[in-house]
Amino acid sequence: MVDFGILGRRTREGELEANRAPLRTAVIGAGYWGRKVIRELLEISRTTREVILESVVDNSPIALARCRRDFPGPDYRSDYRPLLKNHKISAVHICTPNPSHYPVASDFLQANKHVLVEKPLALTTRDAYELVDLARKDNRVLSAGHLMRFDNGIRALKHVLASRIIGEPFYLRVAWTGPLPPQQERDVITDLAPHPIDLANNLLGEWPSRVTCNGKRFRKKAVGEEVAFITSEHANDVTVNTEVSWLDSNKHRDVTVVGSLGTVHLDCLEQSLTVKTEDSTRQVPTAPSNTLGEEITHFLTCVRQNELSLPVENEVDGVLGAETVRVLGACRASLDMAKTVRLEAPSEETLAQ
Repeated sequence: MVDFGILGRRTREGELEANRAPLRTAVIGAGYWGRKVIRELLEISRTTREVILESVVDNSPIALARCRRDFPGPDYRSDYRPLLKNHKISAVHICTPNPSHYPVASDFLQANKHVLVEKPLALTTRDAYELVDLARKDNRVLSAGHLMRFDNGIRALKHVLASRIIGEPFYLRVAWTGPLPPQQERDVITDLAPHPIDLANNLLGEWPSRVTCNGKRFRKKAVGEEVAFITSEHANDVTVNTEVSWLDSNKHRDVTVVGSLGTVHLDCLEQSLTVKTEDSTRQVPTAPSNTLGEEITHFLTCVRQNELSLPVENEVDGVLGAETVRVLGACRASLDMAKTVRLEAPSEETLAQ
């Protein structure tokens, strides 16, 4: 957990007093993922007293009733718009369906709130960067829900790659799969691919220069692709092959990196790492992290830093979310045109915070 006291000691007396006041937040969307966020926020509130979950919003009476029963305390409501004028609330965590991310986030940013949006940040690059511009304009914190940045297994994998134990990386193989019934309002590329795309950027330190995507819908009741295979090409001839699927009966969150001197495999679910070289096979010990809890705590830390006029070190800022959306758009274009799509490198001005 963040030590808010340390932050307070670096501020003037008036700022210190502000530092002691709990941040008041709201969760917009109380479905499957929203419930997880509510649970984590209430636990952080219980253990640190530095945040208060003021309100939960969902347009489903059933979802609200279930949450009110399981998580008593917050104000439950079906319309988020009154919260835009609630000056007690500093920040919101948006867990609504993908198409609503942009309009809901833009409303809160324009209302001068700090915003964490679950992935994807938006459905188009234009909308995603408009959110970035809104946040910059009013100096608000905008975070994207790329919680795998807080996975200790991935942190350990980055360390292994930096150590060159397996030499120079040749290619990455990523499996992001798990069974879901036919989906009516989303496709597997938009829903699952943001994590592998961000993961590759995290490990390689760059965005792809070319992507090729093939996908298909198999079940009649589904409206979008249920399985997709994405090949992304990076610098130094490193290739990332990704499978995303709702059809596989087994849930996988696996990353394999094949290098010139060996191979390393990561099970992101178990946060367990195995390194194989010519001489040995060994497990790399990791202490599994609470990725969602760390994501939320990191966002709250960024908000606190912003409100105390301290430098904000946001590991999952809006630009990261927007660039992920840009790669998603290239995947969609590749699928629609049945050809490889080239991406230009983002400019320094675009990436600058």
